[in-house]
Amino acid sequence: MKICVLNCSPKNNLSLTLQTVLYLQKWYQEKLNEDEFDIIPAFSGKVTKKIEETVKKSDLIIMSGAVFHFDVHSSMGELLDLLSDNYYDTIKDKPVTFISTSGMLGDSLAHNRFEMWAKRNGLRYINSLSLESSEILSPTGREELFCWFKYVKAMAEYYKNKNMPKAKLHGRVVLLDTCENQISKIGSAIINAKQRFEASGFETEIITLRDKNISHCTGCQSCFSNRTCIFNDDWEKTFEKLYLNTDMIVYFGELHYATLGNCYKTFLERHACLGRSGIEDEVIKSYFFILDEKSDGEDISAFKFNCETFDGLNCSYLSDVCKIESSEKMQELYDKMTIAYNSDIMPQNGFLKNGIRTGFAKIAASVKNRCPGDYSYFKAIGCYETIQASPHVKWLDNAEDAKKDREARLIPYKMTLSHLEELPTITERRKNKSISVIERQKAAAKIAVLIKSN
Repeated sequence: MKICVLNCSPKNNLSLTLQTVLYLQKWYQEKLNEDEFDIIPAFSGKVTKKIEETVKKSDLIIMSGAVFHFDVHSSMGELLDLLSDNYYDTIKDKPVTFISTSGMLGDSLAHNRFEMWAKRNGLRYINSLSLESSEILSPTGREELFCWFKYVKAMAEYYKNKNMPKAKLHGRVVLLDTCENQISKIGSAIINAKQRFEASGFETEIITLRDKNISHCTGCQSCFSNRTCIFNDDWEKTFEKLYLNTDMIVYFGELHYATLGNCYKTFLERHACLGRSGIEDEVIKSYFFILDEKSDGEDISAFKFNCETFDGLNCSYLSDVCKIESSEKMQELYDKMTIAYNSDIMPQNGFLKNGIRTGFAKIAASVKNRCPGDYSYFKAIGCYETIQASPHVKWLDNAEDAKKDREARLIPYKMTLSHLEELPTITERRKNKSISVIERQKAAAKIAVLIKSN
């Protein structure tokens, strides 16, 4: 595959994001001998002859860049505008993605802008990636990077040949009807989704929330310590049916004030009895919706952000948020989920996971005596490990010192990567599959109490 990388970072060769791309090149071009990378400087905001020729010949475009003030850098913005205004026929239908290494809460805004630009200008957008640069030095980060790019390549191939993907392993998909009333358009979409996933080799099940007896959460907080709800209704059985042994969940509903309505919200609020500690074990998700009579475009934008926020807390991969319209477009998104499943894609969770988890970790720390299960979970994943300030940070008051400082920070990063060139080990996805999520959470609370008492 011919891959055009446009290096849009203002740091040019001193960019940590560029080092990440070079890392991918070593894996896929040099070790696997699968691809041909052509990396071109693109910080000037101009479309050079080299850029035009390479983009034209490419099978995949990667934008490598920095996030400034929660948005793409202004130079990259200029480049995007020039490409769409003057080179539309060159970029049209090209698969494209974006990689950055900020890994910050605000990266979501930059990547959403890039996605909007790609879709409005006829490109085939593939879910982009934002990793903290230091994460790539860890086994988990390298695995996430490797599997993400495997997914990107598979999506580029899919856009080229449009063959329906087959599930590589026997998996399970749940189609969740969140509507308070039966809606024929949604019912038809669910049947079509079932047929598509089963044709790919998945076992599918339909769950209809309005048929369940689920009480409203009263906020009594009696579940905070022992993870046991005061209600004995259909919630626990429905929850386990939704998540146990499930690899992918597709949500269907009517968009109501940027949410899926009260039936779904009632079900969601009862999740409080499981705490705030990641309950979904890398489930791939997508949301499909119709608009109610009061909804408009603002609801769609807010809904996408709401999904990213909620899924940012849990260990899941958010594939897409899509209005129920063209059956061809919807089938493409079902295939996209299948390709993500086949690629062992890691739980990148949008770009909000660190910010959301940090916030909930602070809450858990403040009430750790009452919610020991939450506190022990966040402690185990390192949320309370304070990173010490670097003794090497010094005052910079001119451009030359700033350049030397960037070079000094880049050297140990490059040296570390040079010793980590082997392909990452792919861990077993869904390792807790077939184990009750609810029982796990109750056990975590009990263990935390025992540890404290000893």
